[in-house]
Amino acid sequence: NARETATRSPSSARVGRMRTLIRPRPAATAGRSAVDHHTRRETSRLEVEAALFADEHTGVDALFGTASLLTGNRSVGEVRSTALAHRDELKQSYNRAFDCQVEVGIGFQVVRIHEVNEGAETFTLDFDMHMTWRDPSLVDVKEPDWDKAWSPMIIFRNEISIEQISKKIFVEDPSKGIVFSYVKYYATFYEMLELNSFPFDRQILHLDISSFRPTKELRFSQFPSRSNMIFAMPISMWDVQVAGDGKENRDEPRVAQPALRNRHASPSAIASDAVPVGNQLERHQHPFAAPPTEVTAEESLLPSADGLLYPRARFEIRIERRCEWYLWNVMLVTWALVAMSGVTYSIDNCDVADRLAMNTTLVLTIIAFKYSFGGDMPKKSYLTWMDKYLIVAFMILALQCLAIAFTSRFSSGSPGCIAFETAWSIVVYGLWTLYHIKIILFKHLMYPSWDEVTKSQRVQISI
Repeated sequence: NARETATRSPSSARVGRMRTLIRPRPAATAGRSAVDHHTRRETSRLEVEAALFADEHTGVDALFGTASLLTGNRSVGEVRSTALAHRDELKQSYNRAFDCQVEVGIGFQVVRIHEVNEGAETFTLDFDMHMTWRDPSLVDVKEPDWDKAWSPMIIFRNEISIEQISKKIFVEDPSKGIVFSYVKYYATFYEMLELNSFPFDRQILHLDISSFRPTKELRFSQFPSRSNMIFAMPISMWDVQVAGDGKENRDEPRVAQPALRNRHASPSAIASDAVPVGNQLERHQHPFAAPPTEVTAEESLLPSADGLLYPRARFEIRIERRCEWYLWNVMLVTWALVAMSGVTYSIDNCDVADRLAMNTTLVLTIIAFKYSFGGDMPKKSYLTWMDKYLIVAFMILALQCLAIAFTSRFSSGSPGCIAFETAWSIVVYGLWTLYHIKIILFKHLMYPSWDEVTKSQRVQISI
């Protein structure tokens, strides 16, 4: 038995000793009912739980008394020495031994977003993560050994690379064992970007948090006493958003909307002086406020390969692309090239070669122009708004070639030729110009609403 115990992991050994200590003694008589046995075991479990976190002398005495009751024929000295020797280890094994679920409040503060890479579908940022939980084993402990203390064992499911810049952890409220953890990260995350409306697109970037501990040991909630914040400076091509209606004027101040609510929020916070999650409506009026951490409901979790459920939470960052660069450097040039094709009607309709030469030159110019800024265009398997726009411009010039061939059949100065060319110019170039005026004046209407963005990412979020 000693050899077997030595080969087990320290955590398994502590759990084993805990369960051995609280194992009920076999019934002394065959007439004792199973109901009485279960009641006595539950009462003893609560007594051991209370004894573990009582004061030093009273707690050990209570633990000794309960252990001697449950272990039967073991000697008094053996039971007391076991209680004294393993009291600290029993504290550390508390959650696993009793299958208790620790509530971990988690919050984020985004300091800076460095880059959003559409080609690689990644984003890089600096952020701070705050966590708090209650550890009864740290009540009145002045200098805890954090290497041995309980920790949430947090992981990021969508991380590509992550660097921990600094970390600070301390007992915030020693009388209750409330632990506060602050970690600063520099990290790159993967995100499946939705670019259907590029360059009038909005993205929801996620930090997908989980833990190595299953749901029976840990569950997430929004940090009880503070809101999530985004202090990120604007990126060159993106604006950080906190508004949720999707149709707001970009020049108007944005008021954060609590679009996501914590499904596990409860009136009882981790600490007695914590602010409930429901009160975030008031805190969200802060100009840098972000939506609260979204906790995935346990019934929505999928079991992992080991058959266990692991907690999951997400923090979202909403960003909106600045479209001005594409308006003045791509769309304005494209509009001018297509509009210039109307000059071909100033050439006599019988000079087909000159007309086609000019129109073909404009077609080749648009093709070369498209490839010149191809590096700034995301490459997706579907057509983005910008892809469709350039295709329409190319098709107008292609149809122009057909129109030139058609009018060549009329005699020079024919009323039918003049009427056709006039109608063509008014319809095609008039609609082409009006559409660009609409985009410039009402560009904010080109963006999808945040509800549409959320629905488009629903499949990704549910994975």
